[in-house]
Amino acid sequence: WTKGKTFAVVFAFLLIIGIYGAWQYSQSSPSDSSQNQNTNRQKAPLFTLTDIDGNQIALENLTGKVVILNFFDTACTWCIPEIEELAKVREQYSSDEVVIISIDVLPQMDTVSVLKQFREQHNVSWPIAQDTANVFKEYVSFEKIVKPGTPTTIIIDKEGLTSPDDSFIGLTEASTLSSKVNLLLSR
Repeated sequence: WTKGKTFAVVFAFLLIIGIYGAWQYSQSSPSDSSQNQNTNRQKAPLFTLTDIDGNQIALENLTGKVVILNFFDTACTWCIPEIEELAKVREQYSSDEVVIISIDVLPQMDTVSVLKQFREQHNVSWPIAQDTANVFKEYVSFEKIVKPGTPTTIIIDKEGLTSPDDSFIGLTEASTLSSKVNLLLSR
């Protein structure tokens, strides 16, 4: 081999190693858990609703807190046990950290007086609102929920982001919800 051929082979080899190194550096590292936790997170759709006491609830005003949206209706078989699980979650966190909002998806059937009676009967200590702005429909579409139903619970992080991993359909135990909340609070 001549010096020129040897130099060309060594140069090509070093160039390939350099390109591979640059490519590998640009890829996300599997050990970078904070980056991996945010890969499929998106800004949650904003909404403003009025609760059954006449107070406005605007999602954009809850930045800095983990928000648990619970979509329900009073005729739903699993919604009452879900309310009981949410009450267990409510006991674990201060309202400065975590906000629970129950949103009734059948405002034509579940009037304000029906919802007030439901709140009293089941000791609901967080806001209840009627879905007068199609929030449920928007979140079902946003979260790509194939078979929507009640109860559906969606958790939004302190930055107003959510992902399909933060959606729970059907009765969900307090321990499952708390695990997700703890993860989001630790960020």
